[in-house]
This record gives sequence, C-alpha cells and structure tokens, in this order.
Amino acid sequence: MQTVFIYILAYCVGQILSAHIIGLLIYRKNVFQLGSGNPGARNAGRTFGKTGFLLVLIGDMLKAYLICWLAQVAGLGILGQSITLFCVVIGHIYPIIYKFQGGKGVASFIGGLLSVSPFSTFSFVFVFLILFLLNRSFTKSGLIAIMTTPFFLFFYDRNIWGSIIIAIIAFIIILRHREKK
Repeated sequence: MQTVFIYILAYCVGQILSAHIIGLLIYRKNVFQLGSGNPGARNAGRTFGKTGFLLVLIGDMLKAYLICWLAQVAGLGILGQSITLFCVVIGHIYPIIYKFQGGKGVASFIGGLLSVSPFSTFSFVFVFLILFLLNRSFTKSGLIAIMTTPFFLFFYDRNIWGSIIIAIIAFIIILRHREKK
C-alpha cells in the first residue's frame, strides 16, 4: 500500500510545473502563452532568460530527485525507484491539472535519475557533453545521451527491470520531442 501511495504521490508531484509557477510568481507571465508554449526549462530560458532557465531546471530536477529519494528511504529498490521516476516524469509530461499539456520531461528525468542511480546520471552528463562538443546540438546530444541511460543503469546496478523502466521513460521523452510543441 505504501508503494502505491508513493507512485500516486510521484505523479501528483510531477504535475508541479516549475516553468508555470516561476513564470507567474516571478515574471508575472504565463509560459503556456509564450515562445513555444511548452512549460519546460528551454522555453523558460527563451522567454525569461538564463535565470528563468536555471530556476525551472533546478525546480523540475528537484521535485523528481526528492520523490525518488523518498522512494529510496521508504525501502523501494532500484525497480521501485525507477517506477517512481516513471510516475513523476509522466506527471510532468501529461499532467491532469493542465489538461495533459506538460513539459518534455528531461529535467525531471535527470533529477530523478540522480537519486535512482548517481553513476548513471554522471555517465549521462559525460555522454551529453562529449556529443555536444562534437555536434553543437543541445537537443540531439541530450536525446542521444538519454537513450544511453538504460545501459548505464544496467551496467552500474545490474537490474534489468529497472533498466527496462528507464528505457520506457527514455522512449516517451524522445516521442515527446517529436511532437510539434
């Protein structure tokens, strides 16, 4: 029962869109009506500047980190923590309270992954940086690096089911980036 509660809580926490909150509280603007209309860190950066980008990035990473950390403290293993990460990312991408119009899930994914598997996160960052230096595309480098995370999770934590959940999250994030928003 406690595990199910954590999964539901993770989805609910995922619905807290930092870009929307920061946009309204600090900048007095609705991020849904600016730039691409996407409530994520990249659009916040385009519309609110570097500070807005960093605040949203940190906010979205922190919410996912904390709920995945809670899952760890509650005794959930890598699989349970990976499912918690899945729930928080789904809450971010498809929030009921915003009529299923959320962000793309990257910052939440990275923040939650940092709690679930720090070494996988550091490896993700390393791959991202190398790719970014080679091709100078933030999005392309990030998406390719995200695709490597299931392999890193398996390599470091030897949990095939957790790796499969992370692969599903990566696939959803990639699909979300193919949408026109």
